[in-house]
Amino acid sequence: MTEPQKLDLHSIDDVVTGLYAAISGEPYERDWETIMALFAPDARMVRTRLGEDGKPVAFSFSLDEYKKNASEMLKDAPFYEYEIARRTERFGNIATVFSAYEAKAAPKAPDLLKRGMNMIHLYDDGERWWIMHMIWDDEREGLALPSDLFKAA
Repeated sequence: MTEPQKLDLHSIDDVVTGLYAAISGEPYERDWETIMALFAPDARMVRTRLGEDGKPVAFSFSLDEYKKNASEMLKDAPFYEYEIARRTERFGNIATVFSAYEAKAAPKAPDLLKRGMNMIHLYDDGERWWIMHMIWDDEREGLALPSDLFKAA
């Protein structure tokens, strides 16, 4: 088990950077304490993809459901996800972060496992930023990361 991170939860940047660090690691080495601290208790995490029939499907998880699902999926495999571009839109006490990522089996691995987009919705309760919802999709044939996102980075 990794040591929980020390993060400035008043900073959207620290929250997002901390999220990527916490979900990355060797088998069984996710920083679940930090992940749980970044998300509001009733937050949802939604994984999307195309089903075998080619139609979009979404899998929505509570934090506990996500932990169980991800722990099972990543128990035998290292997984490192890195942010490669970001755009943040903020209005008052809410923000949406469009965060492009790439995933690898090791920090310096030359081959990508995947690339995609996280949309992270945050809320500032006056004390700190909370991740309220996160939804993601991976690149695939016919779906590439938007080039304008990289211009904003």
